[in-house]
Amino acid sequence: MELLVLLPALLIFLFSLYRLVKDDYIFIRKGISLEQSYDISFITLWVSLFFSKLLYVLFHFSNKQNIFVQFFSIKNGEFSLIGAIIGGVIALYIFSKYKKMPLGRMSDFFSLSFLYALPVGLLANAIFVSKNQLLYVFLNVIIYFVVVLFFVQFLYPKILNRTIKEGMLSILFLLFFSTISLLTSLLSSLKDIQTFLTAQNGVTLLLFFFSIFLLIKEHSSSPSRRSLN
Repeated sequence: MELLVLLPALLIFLFSLYRLVKDDYIFIRKGISLEQSYDISFITLWVSLFFSKLLYVLFHFSNKQNIFVQFFSIKNGEFSLIGAIIGGVIALYIFSKYKKMPLGRMSDFFSLSFLYALPVGLLANAIFVSKNQLLYVFLNVIIYFVVVLFFVQFLYPKILNRTIKEGMLSILFLLFFSTISLLTSLLSSLKDIQTFLTAQNGVTLLLFFFSIFLLIKEHSSSPSRRSLN
């Protein structure tokens, strides 16, 4: 049921990826077809789904139930967004290296397409959350809508004209996502701060530091040391 509800978000992701890839001059110059990009996107989606379910089971592991039964059970809400993103990062890295595709540009396009779909996916998934969590869901939707505008209007043109390096957009996406996730989780845990100390938030914090590491690495390796301004 949850996967069907997220179908509009999936369609937005695929359409956005199509618009970004189809006329990209770097992909055309390297002979990368739209079909190849879609092949990678569908494989990445399956890997993301696998990691999404796997991390959810690990985050909510119960000794009362067999771990394999937990993994293969299909219930609403039993998927992890952070797990999907980690799975997507791993899949993109492996297949871009294997297919010798430009990893930075490919990850930028996937990140931007995912950002387009994220507010819709969060809004659709709101039917599975409790009433006291609805406010935080809508808050996330609004925040990510603003982030989408920032990425599309400010960062994406800088990628096209090479004002900033390829791959920087995807790194900033990871940074924004982990920061927003941690802040909204902390906000929802103000009444009981111990509820913030979860394995999921721990993994999100690791993703935050990983994105900071990548940001510093990319900045230090850039010969021109261009800023975002």
